[in-house]
Amino acid sequence: MSDETSKPDHWIKTPAQWALLEAGDVIILESTGESETKGSNHAATAAILIDSPVIPVWDVVNDQEKAPNYMKTLRSSKLLEEHEGYSLIQQQVKIGFHKVNYVVKHVPTPPSVIHFSRERGDMKEMNGFWRFIEVGGGEESKTLLIYRLSLKPDFPVPAFLIRKSLSDNLPDTLTSVRDEVLRIRKDS
Repeated sequence: MSDETSKPDHWIKTPAQWALLEAGDVIILESTGESETKGSNHAATAAILIDSPVIPVWDVVNDQEKAPNYMKTLRSSKLLEEHEGYSLIQQQVKIGFHKVNYVVKHVPTPPSVIHFSRERGDMKEMNGFWRFIEVGGGEESKTLLIYRLSLKPDFPVPAFLIRKSLSDNLPDTLTSVRDEVLRIRKDS
């Protein structure tokens, strides 16, 4: 793939960011100008480096029905329909004190990106992506996992509170994915 967004240096700009990722931290990324999603006033992008090749990370993120088992804000996730190139998934999440129900269109492009967008439900807008980027190679292969989420609830919430909530919750989500990948690897 020759797409710039498939390269680690598109996302991670400084040695300090790499050092944080190598130490196991999640970092919140500055806007890259990427036009893959809209609504940047209600969006955040985060990254984590997972000590695993891309395919096991892909398998965890792409299995939406198992996600509530390890993501604390995701209450439920049920496959409704499968179509060529996408599926519709009904989910319930907890945002603050609210439980929000919606149907998301899940569009995987194995093994590099999964796009998602709200089809119907409680959210006014919701879209984003997961991007899987191989770092290193061979037995030292790691995955740089990028997660972007843009949302607007259908109840009044100031944009700065949404950004703060996303900046707090995206790291938890990415850490949960990493922990699940590592748990599966250990159990294998």
